[in-house]
Amino acid sequence: MDHCEFTSENSVELTFRNEDFRVSDAFAWFAFRIAARDSRDVDIKMHFPDAYARFWPKLSRDGEEWVSASEDDVERSEIGKSMTLTVPVDETGMWISAQELLTETYYDNWLAQLDAHYELRTSEIGRSNQDRPIWLAHTADKPEAIVLIGRQHPAEVPGAIAMREFVDVVLGSSELAREFRSRYMLLILPLMNPDGVANGHARHNAGLTDINRDWGLFTQPETQSVAALLDQLEERGVTPRLMLDFHATKMSPTMIFYTQMPEDETSPERFATNWMTQVDGRVGKFEFTHDPRPPSGLDNTKNYFFSRYGIPAITYEIGDEIDREAIHEYTPAFAEEMMRVMLESD
Repeated sequence: MDHCEFTSENSVELTFRNEDFRVSDAFAWFAFRIAARDSRDVDIKMHFPDAYARFWPKLSRDGEEWVSASEDDVERSEIGKSMTLTVPVDETGMWISAQELLTETYYDNWLAQLDAHYELRTSEIGRSNQDRPIWLAHTADKPEAIVLIGRQHPAEVPGAIAMREFVDVVLGSSELAREFRSRYMLLILPLMNPDGVANGHARHNAGLTDINRDWGLFTQPETQSVAALLDQLEERGVTPRLMLDFHATKMSPTMIFYTQMPEDETSPERFATNWMTQVDGRVGKFEFTHDPRPPSGLDNTKNYFFSRYGIPAITYEIGDEIDREAIHEYTPAFAEEMMRVMLESD
């Protein structure tokens, strides 16, 4: 937040700027709380001079339960540089945020849940620029590993919600999940960018870097921590067989999966096609997009894991405004079919 001015008793104007001058994909994250001594409707005008109004406002009385603002209460400017929101406010206050606030406390609670699982251990594999821990939850060593990565881009909250749902299925008590874990080691990195989350960034870490453009370069402590982990695993005879990187996107109302091209040789071969085909047979009218792409020049997670290991390396994107109940309803199909296809692989 760069500027806040109450223009009347019932109206306020806020200006939000990018987290730093190097951000390449300009969109504005916002989060604040407003309260009044007595009940009233307040007009809140938000300005985004560096960016555009990508996110539809979410409202919460307690910071835990969130609902999207009504369409009748939000007006975006034609060029997307500002947005006006009308909300009822009283002394109890109202949280207004670009997405649900999944903060450090959320991850502390999740890590405690993971650590309580009888097959999992949690460990600190490094520290961020601002000395926050980079946590790993993992099962016992096995020759083959599945890597699950979350929250590289702080603003992409739906991807974080989907990752937790996905992990819950993989760690479940079903016969399929138990068989899967008997073969594969799990490497779960829930929060890759703790500084970005703590500082309210949209994309960067505290080192002014998009860490999903730092794979292979490894200039940042967050990616360096994972690089060191991968080297240690290799020395112990553990090799990744699949990497899923959870994000969110404005490009789809539901989900997009960025994968290797069908002609790219991966091991397991044709994993992405087989996975998407099996899921499609389960989810009925729920539409998602499988978008194979050739390796690009970007130093992102997908390209790095594919080039280093020749494995399926997939960006798992959730739409910004997807119905959160749809995440809960359909994520089990994606997790279960992933396990089935991996168990069928040589």
